[in-house]
Amino acid sequence: MKKINQKRYSNRTYPPKLCKKPDCHLEFIPTDGRQIYCNAQHRIDTNNDKRKIIDEIESDFNKKAKNNKKVLMKIEKSTPYIKSGTVNKSLLEYESYDFSIYHRKRIEKNIGREVLICYDYGLMLLDALNENYKIIKF
Repeated sequence: MKKINQKRYSNRTYPPKLCKKPDCHLEFIPTDGRQIYCNAQHRIDTNNDKRKIIDEIESDFNKKAKNNKKVLMKIEKSTPYIKSGTVNKSLLEYESYDFSIYHRKRIEKNIGREVLICYDYGLMLLDALNENYKIIKF
């Protein structure tokens, strides 16, 4: 293993460590007991890689949530929905609504039903047998 030396800023000494960057593993002498990377760039690279994974997850969620909102807006303005006030689960699925994506749940106090809220639209199950839902705009 290759060893690198660094400037010392303290009189304390620490045992050699292996760099935690996945593709590095150089042995180095830390200048601080909390140091786990052999240099600042490896710390930055590792944290950027972690952030990239989180950003991809958030981006995927946001994309699906925006699609859900778009579907609810489209159905809410449709003539069949305006006439009946309900939408069937099959139509929501046909329009690519993802029931697993929502920002929060809320229980309607007066009727005790759960509402899945995505941005400023909610979806409430009215009839479990026929799978009919009501769209609520907040």
